[in-house]
Amino acid sequence: MIIFYRIPNESPNMIKVSVMLNEAGLPFVEKIIDSDEEKEELFAISPNGTTPAIVDTETGATLFESGAIILYLAEKSGKLIPSDEKTRADVLKWLMFESSNVCPTMIELHYYILNDFGQYPDSIVERYKQRLMSYCTILNERLKESEYLAGGYSVADVIMYPWIVTLEDFAEINLADYSFLNNWAMNIGEHLKTIETTQTPLEQRDWCYKNSEFAFCSA
Repeated sequence: MIIFYRIPNESPNMIKVSVMLNEAGLPFVEKIIDSDEEKEELFAISPNGTTPAIVDTETGATLFESGAIILYLAEKSGKLIPSDEKTRADVLKWLMFESSNVCPTMIELHYYILNDFGQYPDSIVERYKQRLMSYCTILNERLKESEYLAGGYSVADVIMYPWIVTLEDFAEINLADYSFLNNWAMNIGEHLKTIETTQTPLEQRDWCYKNSEFAFCSA
């Protein structure tokens, strides 16, 4: 059983872990962090106090950072991660491109947009937008050559997709200007509509993680 610690809103970081859990076909429960007690529990798993985070009740593994979580779930399930070294290397480099470039840039841009009350120069926001446009160009060029980022559909696509479909709202970037990237996003969106959830029934969701052990909260 995977315990998935998350915030209530459907942010890209929450979405990509949800998608990977369902793609992997692993049973999981969602634990929404909305109380001081739950935040204390989260800190035992994620020292920075950030979500997403997971606990694997089967192995005892605890993970934070979405890239690490998605790679762990892929390796645990054997899904969306190739075994041959060359293709695996392609997957990993695009996964790290998201974690090192796309994700932090989007988060920084979001911060400045939400907290801009006239004290930040327009050049700061424009800088992040220009950086994201350069990433779109890189991705678009890659997708000219391949249907997916690393040949076949993989964790690289899962981790990138939730950011790409928010570009227009976040950064006023029109995906139609990047035709191959736009087609990729539409194809993945259609695919995700067909994925069935592996989330467990409601009565099995009340898990807690305390003192390096996991059990039902009522236990």
